[in-house]
Amino acid sequence: MTDFVHSFLFHDTPIIKKGETVSVAMVMDFSKEGWVGIPHGGIGMGAIMELVPGIGLAETDQGDVQYPVVCRFRMGGSEARVGDRVVIQAAPSEGGISGRISVENADMPYITSDCTFGDQIAEIDSYARDYVPSCYSQIKGRLDHIPHYRNCFVCGVDRKAPGLKRRFHLWKSPHGHVVCAFAGFNEEDKDTFYLFERNGFIHPMGLLAVLDETMGWGGFFTSANGGVSVRLNYKFLRKIGVHEKLVFFGRGEKVLGRIDKRMLFWASGCGVVMKDDGSFEKVVESSGQWYAMAALTEQMRTDLIPKSLTQKAFASVREKISC
Repeated sequence: MTDFVHSFLFHDTPIIKKGETVSVAMVMDFSKEGWVGIPHGGIGMGAIMELVPGIGLAETDQGDVQYPVVCRFRMGGSEARVGDRVVIQAAPSEGGISGRISVENADMPYITSDCTFGDQIAEIDSYARDYVPSCYSQIKGRLDHIPHYRNCFVCGVDRKAPGLKRRFHLWKSPHGHVVCAFAGFNEEDKDTFYLFERNGFIHPMGLLAVLDETMGWGGFFTSANGGVSVRLNYKFLRKIGVHEKLVFFGRGEKVLGRIDKRMLFWASGCGVVMKDDGSFEKVVESSGQWYAMAALTEQMRTDLIPKSLTQKAFASVREKISC
């Protein structure tokens, strides 16, 4: 039987194991787009995670990955563009598993990573997530819609290929501007976000990608600019079933520099499962650093849809920064 996630990522390309190293080739085709012309970071991170079980070191006797899991990703060595062919590798390392993605004929990797499991767990940051509410009723009816792209793997609405098709929302909370996204609240989510599953559990790629974008939006409302991921950290506390409802949160934490010179921004995030009584259980934490780019901010102005929501988002960030 065809494995959907493997087919989406690699088509019919097999994973190869040589010694303790596993590898596979992948084409960053149009189905993997995030920013216009740029592969979504969640695709690369998810492709590395797809290789982890093949190494075997992180597994229990039942073949499950040992939780909790901490993953750290670093981007920006060599640029990847839609259409590029890349090679993904993963191998044992001191304390866990390391991974890398290299663009064909490039001198430096596009993404590198390391993962630790179970008893080897480490903290990913020192951010206080006091902005994460304890239950759904605290945010219900208090959210403004945020615009989206046409073909983005996470938020694209006109995709021909499978995608997550998430919508993002702004919550002007007591703890600042917080961005939210949801999964499992609509029946059609079984054909989008929950399509990326295996054996009844959500594949890490969907979680990595949605939190990346949620935090990126959170950083936008702090920096007034779009950016590319530089470092992303995740802490998965347990597996998440396809029957569970998820809410994602992201908030910008700080900004350094100026967009006409060099600007970096940081954000934190969190994913929770909503229980039957509306209360939230934290299942994943995230944080990251982004390199802000004026060209991406302009792309947001021109390519995000609908225009009315784009204008509203930029007005909200101007309002927040002027306060």
